[in-house]
Amino acid sequence: MQQKDLPGKAAITIRQDGTRCLGSDESSGWIWVAGRVLASHLLSIIDVKKLHILELGSGTGWLALTLAQEGAIVTATERPGALQLLTRNVYGHLDRVDNESDVMSVEVEECKWEDDIRVPGDFDLIIGTDLLYIVESYVPLLNTLILHNCKRCLLTWEERIPKEEATFLALATTAGFTFEAPIQIATNEVTNNRIWYLDMSFGSQ
Repeated sequence: MQQKDLPGKAAITIRQDGTRCLGSDESSGWIWVAGRVLASHLLSIIDVKKLHILELGSGTGWLALTLAQEGAIVTATERPGALQLLTRNVYGHLDRVDNESDVMSVEVEECKWEDDIRVPGDFDLIIGTDLLYIVESYVPLLNTLILHNCKRCLLTWEERIPKEEATFLALATTAGFTFEAPIQIATNEVTNNRIWYLDMSFGSQ
């Protein structure tokens, strides 16, 4: 059990469990540096209050809960194999919130990028962290963004396979996404890898 929070905010208590599950790898069981970086950066540039946010690959649910704590209306998603931990963390935390000043809105939904099934809702923003470590997921990820009418998408990731990650940008351009070049916004002090940030939208939106 870990407590993670942003400065000045009450701790969000979540369980981390790096167990490999059928249909998912162990990466969904941890809070990654790129997630903490996205939380800090996003909250510094956008007022998320009342924004409808879709998070892809929510993992432990920490980022979804953090944004909901700031007033966002969040839908957290995961693959079937990782859904149990996400559900336990999100609804377990919401059950512990018992005063009106801490009312938070987070829903948990299954989302398999390959299935071409839309998660219910209309979203102002789609977010994701460390989604680019499996090359085979790039096309399904982009298709999922398009399926959900991507008005704006913010991604952060730790650089692990830079040549392959560059192909994601090329695929995104070909698919009709627009964006400026990714920027380095942090460094993982343990691995010394760069953390990249990408702000993109689909089509003319």
